[in-house]
Amino acid sequence: MGIGLVLDRYLALRDDEQFAAASRGIDVAAQSQFYIEPGLFSGRAGMILYLSRKHRPGTAGADPVVAGHVRRLEWHAVDYEGRLAFPGEQLLRLSMDLATGSAGVLLALGAALHDEPVHLPFLGPAYADRPLATGRR
Repeated sequence: MGIGLVLDRYLALRDDEQFAAASRGIDVAAQSQFYIEPGLFSGRAGMILYLSRKHRPGTAGADPVVAGHVRRLEWHAVDYEGRLAFPGEQLLRLSMDLATGSAGVLLALGAALHDEPVHLPFLGPAYADRPLATGRR
C-alpha cells in the first residue's frame, strides 16, 4: 500500500514509464480478494485506502472492488467489550493502533465512505485533489 501511494504521488508530478508499470502492477495486486490480515500497513485496510484515493471523497464505496474489501473486513471483525475491534499483526491479539489494528481499519473506512477527505497523517490528500505550491497539478 505504501509504495503504491508514493508512486502515484510521484507520477502525478513526473512521467516515468517504469514507475507507471509498477503502479499498474500494484493496482492489480490491490484488487485481490484475499488478504490474511485486516491492517492498514500490511492488510486489507491498506488496499481500501490505496484504492479509495483514486475516487472522490465519499464515492469509493460504490466501486465494486472497494465495496468487496469493506464487506470482507467482517472476516476479522471481533466483538471487544461490545464494540468492534480487529486483530493485529499475525492475528495473535487485538490491536487498536494505526499500522496494524482497528484505528487503521477505521481510517481506511473513512477514506472509502466519508464525504470529506480522509488520509494518513503527514501525507495529506492525493495531489490530484489539491494544487501544488507552484500552481501546477
